[in-house]
Amino acid sequence: MTDYEYIIKQVKKFHFSGWDDEELRKCVDMLPGLSREQQVALFRSKWVEHEKTLKDAIFNLLFKERIEERDRKIKAMSVDELIENLHDENGYGKFIVLEMKDRYDSLDDADKVKILDTLSETTKANQNWAEGKRKKLNKENK
Repeated sequence: MTDYEYIIKQVKKFHFSGWDDEELRKCVDMLPGLSREQQVALFRSKWVEHEKTLKDAIFNLLFKERIEERDRKIKAMSVDELIENLHDENGYGKFIVLEMKDRYDSLDDADKVKILDTLSETTKANQNWAEGKRKKLNKENK
């Protein structure tokens, strides 16, 4: 039995019963050994339609270069560029927010305030995060 056949067998089996963590990990570890055509076929399979872990792993293999390029671009942006690109149509918004949050603690107060102001105008979760950070920043500056 090939790795592809083994993964398909496991995907069908666990589609109805829920994945065993060890078996899922084993299948994910086998993915890089598959051909691109097999990865695409598996990604498009109805059996993995609702299996996020496996589907994400395949997606990352299929689009590794694009994902790395996107990450390099985002990491190279200044705070002002991150803010400017947050609402662009490039679809990077979620990743830009993550980068802002990752950088936050290492920034000076002026850039922290820019990030807090920007994230306060987005989702409720970001608003809550910004509110908590703003309180902490205000205490530190008193």
